[in-house]
Amino acid sequence: MKKTALATAVVSLLSHAYASPVFAQNTTTETDETMVVTANRFEQSTEDVIAPMSVVTKEEIVQIQAKTMTDILRLQPGIEVASNGGIGQNASIFMRGTNSDHVLILIDGFRMNSSIKSGMNINKIPVNQVERIEIIRGSGAVMYGSDAVGGVINIITRTSFDNQSKSATIGAGSDRYKEGNFAANTKVGENGHLKMAAGFTQTEGYNVNPQPGLNDGDKHGFENSQFMLNYEHQLSSYVSLFTGVRWFNSTSEYNHYTNTKSRSESESTVYSSKLSFHKDAVSSNLSISYQDDQTLEYHENGDLDSEQKIDQLNMQWANQIKLTNDWLVNAGVDWTDAKVKADITDWSNKVIINEGESRTSTGVYLGTQYQLEQLKLEANTRFDKHDKYDEYTTWGVGASYQINDIYKVSTAYNTAFKAPSFYDLSTASDLEPETSKNIDVSLAAVYSLVNVNLSLYKNRVDNLIVYYDAPNFAGYSANVDADIKGAELELLFDTGIISHTLIAEYKDHEDTEGQQLARRAKQNYKWMGNISLGDLDLNLSYIYTGKRSDLPSAPGVETAYLDPYSLWSVAAAYWVTSDLAVRGRVENLFDEEYETAGGYKPAERSYYVSLDYQF
Repeated sequence: MKKTALATAVVSLLSHAYASPVFAQNTTTETDETMVVTANRFEQSTEDVIAPMSVVTKEEIVQIQAKTMTDILRLQPGIEVASNGGIGQNASIFMRGTNSDHVLILIDGFRMNSSIKSGMNINKIPVNQVERIEIIRGSGAVMYGSDAVGGVINIITRTSFDNQSKSATIGAGSDRYKEGNFAANTKVGENGHLKMAAGFTQTEGYNVNPQPGLNDGDKHGFENSQFMLNYEHQLSSYVSLFTGVRWFNSTSEYNHYTNTKSRSESESTVYSSKLSFHKDAVSSNLSISYQDDQTLEYHENGDLDSEQKIDQLNMQWANQIKLTNDWLVNAGVDWTDAKVKADITDWSNKVIINEGESRTSTGVYLGTQYQLEQLKLEANTRFDKHDKYDEYTTWGVGASYQINDIYKVSTAYNTAFKAPSFYDLSTASDLEPETSKNIDVSLAAVYSLVNVNLSLYKNRVDNLIVYYDAPNFAGYSANVDADIKGAELELLFDTGIISHTLIAEYKDHEDTEGQQLARRAKQNYKWMGNISLGDLDLNLSYIYTGKRSDLPSAPGVETAYLDPYSLWSVAAAYWVTSDLAVRGRVENLFDEEYETAGGYKPAERSYYVSLDYQF
């Protein structure tokens, strides 16, 4: 990030919707006019979003020198990360104490979660393609349907139409890490805009799952190549067309359950297109996305162990009508079809999902927002039909009130659901869909020395799907109920030339069997400090995660717990010229030994350096 933009980026780092109206009083116009698209699928100011929301910009991602998506997300309010090792290894995102597959992942508004298998490995998404990330904390099911029990993460790759930037980065680091990335944004004629991004990441890695005497000396590396091409054309003053293609190919090495080094090769191609209409008070978007995913697992001797070939077609029609300056209505239809293109087997080579299996869902939603002076009201409802399950109706209401120049209060109540995936059903065929009821109450306040954002929530999840661990691969999934209660406090303040973001989180979460939900701590603390000294930019971050269970255990089996840990990281950038920066990052500054998933070892102290040229 160029030093002229540092002040704006520091203030907005980790900013969310409750804080945005506060920031508007003492920051730049750019921050005041932050626009988002995730809350109701159409562009709106963060001031108009009632749900708790975080926004991470491209400049902020560059500032912390993130190598993976988890580097970014673990610093956000309400989010915990569990990873099976280092760069490129499987990672799970937990939001507000819900399951990892309760977070709906979108890319440019399109659903990435598959109904065939639960969740997705977010570490496979190339950071180089990301322009900003919008995060909704709390249920988003009334707008997006199944899976959004804990929240929604929308990863946005599109840039503004007038963006003319170009950049190139090369870097190296610990464990023979190498990276090279290029991105270009340019206008095409009077009415076109083109974005192209490409890059690679490679690391020799280390032994992420050491088994003394069994896999000594193994290293689990990762390679990734990626490419993206987006084009947008303004067909007329009120009609535009967007089309894009994203591709990545990655190879990850990991420790097989037989304690031999195995290899996973993944390839994903996504084609998307969006036709947008906006004239006067009427806006309408017609979108389609086709995703072709393939993952092949190989034994150490090169024999094929298993394969996953899944394609998914998404279609969306979203509409918004502004009845008056203070009253708008949203309505739309979603349709998703996912298909299995090859038999999927488990660890014993038993077919658990047959080729040709498919799942189709259709959702229809309707919502409204009304502004009455300082009071903002909203109400939403959605009807979903899944071909393998019953029909589901979710609904939600919310309100916010600007008491005065200092205080703003907000509250929301939402229901949500998640249909079991085919993977869930492969271990327990009688699983019921999960449902939840979530209430959130928030307070935002701005004082002369500090901005305060406090959120309290309670989420009752019925038929929560929990995997209970047992020896000899005898684990199983079961439906239980769970109550999740929590509090999130965020403070933003300056001390001299240092800007601080401090986050404190507390969660109380147990299932009806009395077990703490897996890999989620009751206490989390996060701090980030930013400073600019002329041509030198510095960023220091700290994460504390408390004691938590690894995996809930079957009756009669003792549950293992993971120790608390503290993690420090530091990043620095020196601007040689206004266009050329030398960047350095030290991850795990004090070489902490810790685990976020039992038996899997995160990286030791790691060093990274890169050259970033903008032209």
